[in-house]
Amino acid sequence: MRAELLLLLLLPLCAAQFKIECIGEDFLILRKQLLSCSSKVPQACYTRVTGEKGCTTLNFCKSQGWKCCHENRCNA
Repeated sequence: MRAELLLLLLLPLCAAQFKIECIGEDFLILRKQLLSCSSKVPQACYTRVTGEKGCTTLNFCKSQGWKCCHENRCNA
């Protein structure tokens, strides 16, 4: 019983291993919004040639027109 309770308490801490803060911006709603992104896989902050900003998984960083950085708020 104790071990199960401990696992339930630690689960939220273990679920998201990678965290980064990025600036979010799009062409309709977001303007310089601070995003706190967390995931089980590594993420990066990005800026696209369209001006869109946010956080994404690393596989999108290889796409044409995407510029990624790996430190908090580095896409400001």
